[in-house]
Amino acid sequence: MRKQGKSLKIIWWMYINLLFVFVVVKFKGSFYELSDRINSYTMQSSMNYNLIPFRSMSTQIKHITQWWALKNLLGNIIPFIPFGFLLPIAYKKFNSTINVFSTGLASILLIEIFQFFTNLGSFDVDDIILNMIGIVCGYLMFQIINRIAVRKR
Repeated sequence: MRKQGKSLKIIWWMYINLLFVFVVVKFKGSFYELSDRINSYTMQSSMNYNLIPFRSMSTQIKHITQWWALKNLLGNIIPFIPFGFLLPIAYKKFNSTINVFSTGLASILLIEIFQFFTNLGSFDVDDIILNMIGIVCGYLMFQIINRIAVRKR
């Protein structure tokens, strides 16, 4: 059982690293491109934020049949589903709803702040909402699978 717990923690941290590299930093395989994005920090891009809920999301929902809109909506939800699913599995003290949600929200806020200050993205309250939807979906999957497993015992 102890080996299984260690393996789950390794999977969790592998997921967190992949999330950071491909979703947060948006690494596309080129360190030069990444460096250019960081170094292209301008006053205009430093004001790249949205604090009004559903502002960007409503535009994307209106254009849901277009790839860019669907990609942004799902790209902010799907990568966070494992967060809500893996966290309570890897760390038993995080198996309560409040712990998963508060840890998820704190993590997402750190991501958004990091993207804003490094110019690797923008601070968007809609991203926070969509990321949290992903975490909620993952946590619901965890709860459903957990209840099925308990019934079978």
